[in-house]
Amino acid sequence: MSAEGEISRGGSDVTVRRLTTSDIPAVSAILSESPDAAAWSQDSLCQLAPQGFHAWVAEQAAGVAGFLIGRIAGDEFEILNLAVARTFRRCGIASKLLESALEFSRIAGSQRVYLEVRASNEPAVGLYTRHGFTKCGMRTRYYRNPAEDALLFSRHIGGTP
Repeated sequence: MSAEGEISRGGSDVTVRRLTTSDIPAVSAILSESPDAAAWSQDSLCQLAPQGFHAWVAEQAAGVAGFLIGRIAGDEFEILNLAVARTFRRCGIASKLLESALEFSRIAGSQRVYLEVRASNEPAVGLYTRHGFTKCGMRTRYYRNPAEDALLFSRHIGGTP
């Protein structure tokens, strides 16, 4: 990991790197085709770094294929948004982004990683389970349009549980 927190994960011609302002249009396009992803405006995406958020994109020859946004809170890392462009789903992009965020959070001293996901998003639930996350709670009717429960997941990554 570089001093800027960039983690390069090659393989399959995909590189995970820090999000820059030039990536925001591509991230917005991915959000527009990802109804299960939390909605973020272009303005809010521009404010990520100044507000202490950490964000990465998975990039390949065709451009940005996915992104992950998270934040450190004390000794925890929270994944706030993870989405992959429709044409790149089921290609390992989300796994590469997740692995990069886990590595970053471990190096940053986080003890546990948290996230939430729509209960109906079975591909995401499977992804998180395969990466060692376990269900730790539920928020009833947390999401809107449509109203749906949020499943809470966590994974211990450092120190003593």
